[in-house]
Amino acid sequence: MGVTAQDAIEALRELERRLPDVFTLEPGAPDAELTEAEPRLPDDIRVLLRAVSAVRIGDDDHLHLDPRLSRVERQWMWGPGEETRVLLSLATGDHFFVDVHPGTGAWGAVFSQSADFFDTYAYCARSLPEFLVDHAREALALADRVRTDPDAYDEDEGEFDIRFPCESVWRRRVTVSGTPVAELRDTEDPDLAAVAAGLPDRASLVDLRTVEPPLLMKLKPTEGKYEEFMRFGPERQFAVAVPDGAQLADGT
Repeated sequence: MGVTAQDAIEALRELERRLPDVFTLEPGAPDAELTEAEPRLPDDIRVLLRAVSAVRIGDDDHLHLDPRLSRVERQWMWGPGEETRVLLSLATGDHFFVDVHPGTGAWGAVFSQSADFFDTYAYCARSLPEFLVDHAREALALADRVRTDPDAYDEDEGEFDIRFPCESVWRRRVTVSGTPVAELRDTEDPDLAAVAAGLPDRASLVDLRTVEPPLLMKLKPTEGKYEEFMRFGPERQFAVAVPDGAQLADGT
């Protein structure tokens, strides 16, 4: 069984209880307001947002969960596109966003894009609850290490900030590279074949079913400098970099 909304709520409450000077939970939103903001909001995400609308980090930053604040209405940066909710945008140029299925409205995997890496994306977690649990556990683990051995924590040596443990994903080495769609034409996997049929040969694809987050994905198309990062498939299980301006088949 995957990580649930209740798991995330409990992890965030523990984070606030143990590190109150760093993390504060903002109250959840009423159900009517959530429905107005996002009529197709999935039940598990609704449970989460009824309890917590945001995590305030320090004095200025917020990890936004409420779709009224995290919705993106247009193509944004080099990655999220229209069907996403941006959770956290940092001064470092790292952005974290949750995927939303354009057909069902389901909230899916969490990804990150950085201004420093135009053709690399971080696959952070399979779901928003999983991302929040990982965030809380990593922050608490770092706090314990600092408390036990303060000299072991040296920000100048590249240790990630306790406030933003999610950024540690960008210190990983690239662990998976996209496969050119031209090499996938003969696949016998029906879901993969359906997605590949609507993509240009120059697109680059990672099958998220075969990898474990968190990891970095290299997704530069075989030609062209710029790309648009998209997710496809019935469960949004394929991450794809499509060359800028490429034509996609209807229903891809």
